[in-house]
Amino acid sequence: MPHQMSLALGLAAPEPSAFPLDRGPASLMEYPHLHADTICTHAKELGLAAELLVDSTLARLGIRYASFGEHSAYDRVIWTADRCLRMQIKARHRATGPAYVFDIKKGYQRGPTGTKPYQPGEFDILALVALPENAVRFTAEWRPSHKISLCEIPRLRARPAETLIEALEHLGLCDPLIPSQA
Repeated sequence: MPHQMSLALGLAAPEPSAFPLDRGPASLMEYPHLHADTICTHAKELGLAAELLVDSTLARLGIRYASFGEHSAYDRVIWTADRCLRMQIKARHRATGPAYVFDIKKGYQRGPTGTKPYQPGEFDILALVALPENAVRFTAEWRPSHKISLCEIPRLRARPAETLIEALEHLGLCDPLIPSQA
């Protein structure tokens, strides 16, 4: 049998030639040093990578979460001590000057309806992901634009819960991660 790798449980993997080197995962091997067209071509994969980084952060903080469908106004629901909150995740792949700049809109620029601003109340918490830096900043501030300064990144990595606690406190949740005593 010509070059057929097998996986656990006897599943047969596709031939290596089924994955062209100029498309698919191999073209992302130089991330984040990619041409803008490549980033656009792989927007779904890179968006998933940002969501998985947020999932990993939440899991390491002991926060329970659930994923939601692509066309929802939010990507995750998280459970704090006493509340269920909706979280939207936004990613950037390049800094603009001294910061990663996030324009908070829904939709796709090249999509049939373009992008639109979110309406107040469509989500509770925003997770901003500077993907090349493996950094997440949480906020509950409702603004059309947010930034992660490059000088903030070491703190975001070292203390990932800090901005989540600040966001929850901004929503009026006192000791948001500690269950209340009934």
